[in-house]
Amino acid sequence: MMCRNCMVAAGVLPCVRIWSDKCSSKYGRRRPFILAGSLMISVAVTIIGFSTDIGYLLGDADEDHRNFKGT
Repeated sequence: MMCRNCMVAAGVLPCVRIWSDKCSSKYGRRRPFILAGSLMISVAVTIIGFSTDIGYLLGDADEDHRNFKGT
């Protein structure tokens, strides 16, 4: 899995670098990409936090749920 992530990063990061170098935003070349990346990570972390509820809404069976006991 980590090898696949490294391969994807090796392909995506140069493209993002090229796009950011060509960006002519009034906020600079890097800031729009940093903001967009931060927003995407925030959404992903929120979705991960609610993954059990999302799975239940999408049809997971009740026996697959583990109730949090707080210990």
